[in-house]
Amino acid sequence: MKNLVMMTAAALLVLAAQAHAQTTRTGEYAPLYYALKGGFMQPDGKNNDSALNIGGMLGQPFHRNVAWEAELTLTLSDGEVGNNRDWDITTLAGYAVFRGPQGEKLSLKGKVGISYWDSSNDEDFSLSTGIGLGIRAGKSGIVDLEFTEIDDQVDFISVGYIFNYR
Repeated sequence: MKNLVMMTAAALLVLAAQAHAQTTRTGEYAPLYYALKGGFMQPDGKNNDSALNIGGMLGQPFHRNVAWEAELTLTLSDGEVGNNRDWDITTLAGYAVFRGPQGEKLSLKGKVGISYWDSSNDEDFSLSTGIGLGIRAGKSGIVDLEFTEIDDQVDFISVGYIFNYR
């Protein structure tokens, strides 16, 4: 697993470097976009309650429908695990993101990357994947509905608003 995480991290670094080297058709760099998001971090287990997390995201397209994104989330309201123990989680992640064609009212989103997470019980790096739906909101905004697997024991169901996405 550690080798897979390291290979994915190396791939993300290559993608990030390309993001700075790539330019749009007009010869200008693609603009950075940013987002605010919030949602529920759901730990595995039938008697566990979700924590409420909020966060921010920064991203930049670097090739047509592909972008890099960096995301940070913090727990706003603790969940409960096991015998009424409070549970919270902080995450920091980097993703390679594919989004359906620009200009469409609805677009599918898929992402894969590395997440560092620090919960009440443990901390680690892990492979993180997600899928979502983007809904165009005006000329440069997108409402994102996402399901992200932070690691194999925690899922993040979130809603976010992306600013400055062209």
